[in-house]
Amino acid sequence: MNSTKYIIAFLILIFSLSSQATFKEATEYYDNKQFQQAFSEFEKLAKIGHKPSQFNLGVMYLEGSGTEQDFIKAHAWIKLSDENSQKEGKFLEEVEGHFKEDNSIEEASLLYNSLKSQYGHNAIIKSYKPKLTKEKVIEANKAKAVKTTNPEYPIRAQYKGVEGWVTVSMQVSPSGYPTDMRLLESVPEKTFDTTALKALRKWRFEPTDDDFSQVYKYRMQFILGDDNYERLGSLKEKAVKGDPKSQYLYGKYGFLDSSVNESFNPTLWYFESARNGVVNAQYEVGKNLLEGKGCEPDLEKAISWLTISSASGYAPSKFELSKLSFGSGNTDKGVEWLREAFDTDDLNFAYRLIHYSFENDIKDIEPDLIISKLDLLMDKKIKSPVNVYRYYAWAYAIKGDYEKSLEYLEEAIENLEDLGEETIPQDMLDRLAILEAKVS
Repeated sequence: MNSTKYIIAFLILIFSLSSQATFKEATEYYDNKQFQQAFSEFEKLAKIGHKPSQFNLGVMYLEGSGTEQDFIKAHAWIKLSDENSQKEGKFLEEVEGHFKEDNSIEEASLLYNSLKSQYGHNAIIKSYKPKLTKEKVIEANKAKAVKTTNPEYPIRAQYKGVEGWVTVSMQVSPSGYPTDMRLLESVPEKTFDTTALKALRKWRFEPTDDDFSQVYKYRMQFILGDDNYERLGSLKEKAVKGDPKSQYLYGKYGFLDSSVNESFNPTLWYFESARNGVVNAQYEVGKNLLEGKGCEPDLEKAISWLTISSASGYAPSKFELSKLSFGSGNTDKGVEWLREAFDTDDLNFAYRLIHYSFENDIKDIEPDLIISKLDLLMDKKIKSPVNVYRYYAWAYAIKGDYEKSLEYLEEAIENLEDLGEETIPQDMLDRLAILEAKVS
């Protein structure tokens, strides 16, 4: 059985939905004579140390494509791109042939030194590269199952030799019942969704006492035979050769590769992808720097990567910057970043934003926006939507519609009781009493 191409194709499909402009796309802008867009993208990449982009930026200054022609800047950027290889001497001499002032070479040298101090190899390493550690990277926020039943392997998938996995987001009730189950990831798409959710509804997890404040993830793998993901080899090969999307994907899924040992460090691959312009990877590097995941914690570097990726419109980076702003006491900036993050079509991510706003009682986000996101989430048929109903109740209370708020909170409690939960969180009971008093 060899389903290498099948699984890798699905991984690339999933990734393509959220990737932003890379070097290849910037080059396509240039080839299509969209010079301003090409210049903007090359400049972003050049300033995080991407050598081919530094070279192309210099060429665009030389041509005056997408920017004002400037031979001094052209010379400086091309020389910077060549700092490690020293292969562009003749080309640099050609550029110097355009110099009209006697001191142009001196000006170009001064600019080169300035650019090198900011965007040269050593400067990038110092400013942006995480200091990697050898400790095993442990997945955070993973629910611990204490009672399980084996899911059925779909007959059609088994017949075709298809393997894969499903990642589910959930919350856990005080007695360990899974609630608010949502599919985060399905590889191959829709193949194992039904059987995974059916099995998980019967599982029980380690009880919590945090009143649903934690959102967990659980990955269920579907494997025929031994646990051998040699099919990731082609993805790794592309990553090693420098393909930025493959570097990101290998960072995300390389832990499944049987050819690597427990010291596999996704942050290494995320960094290589990030410096090649993949905003998903830039976010992962920033987040790992915040958490010290696979690297030493470094707040300054984390903020740099999150800022770079948020500039490309990546909502999860804006969310992290929002949390950092709230944590530092800058509430206005926190709300500003949070509002920007809410401008997303990713409903799983929207759930995270709503959960965070609810847990921290942030009332600055328009309740109608929250309600509209919840409506879309309910259309996805969330299993046991206890907390979705709680979020509805919270949003309607902010609107001042206490009757509607009470209705949804009662629905949340009823859903918990239907699961068999006997311990209703005290904050839900307290809120119920407040709402009943308001509508009586």
